[in-house]
Amino acid sequence: YTFNQSGIHRQVALLYQICKRIDPSLVGHLDAQGLQFLQFAFRWMNCLLLREFKLPIILRLWDAFLAEPDGGFKEFHVFVCAAFLLKWRRDLIGKDFQDLMMFLQSPPTGSWTDRDVEMLTAEAFVLKNLWGK
Repeated sequence: YTFNQSGIHRQVALLYQICKRIDPSLVGHLDAQGLQFLQFAFRWMNCLLLREFKLPIILRLWDAFLAEPDGGFKEFHVFVCAAFLLKWRRDLIGKDFQDLMMFLQSPPTGSWTDRDVEMLTAEAFVLKNLWGK
């Protein structure tokens, strides 16, 4: 724990930059609605998506993080969050601020399976290799 949680702020800023490069129209819509990434992604970074998924899914996801050779929880997690946000693009475009917040604070992941996590981590791996350092 650090006083101002600068590491989480850096991760949120990186998420914003990655998403802005990959899908500027989605980020433009979120910006136009006054939604700042800090308002939803801080929790994603701070809780490592624990609140967005059921425990068996989280264990599978964190296993993927541990398998990453270069900072799975620090770097790969950001790309997983980017893939997660971009997955919901069609659901997010057109929503206003309140609906965006409601959706992003409680995404419909209750029926997710290992296969869904595999697809998410595969997409994150592609994003990391295309858009990472």
